[in-house]
Amino acid sequence: MGLNIKNADVERLAAEVASLAHESKTEAIRKALLERRARLQAHAGSSRGSKSIREYMERNVWPFVPPAELGRVLSQEEEDRILGYGPEGF
Repeated sequence: MGLNIKNADVERLAAEVASLAHESKTEAIRKALLERRARLQAHAGSSRGSKSIREYMERNVWPFVPPAELGRVLSQEEEDRILGYGPEGF
């Protein structure tokens, strides 16, 4: 099935992108749609991102934390030192 573009701005953008990429307008549009689909799918998958981060931590980080350190709350001074804050606050 063919696609009929009836918008002058879209036609101009397709021609401009095709020219810059040295490809046909059809190929430029196809690639643009593939890239947008990938971005939308990545954004839609971000809701499961926290699950995958937790899975990564469970497999690759937490097993190497000494048991005495698990669940320990850092003092303000420890947090500041880790973040590189000095007496002046930076």
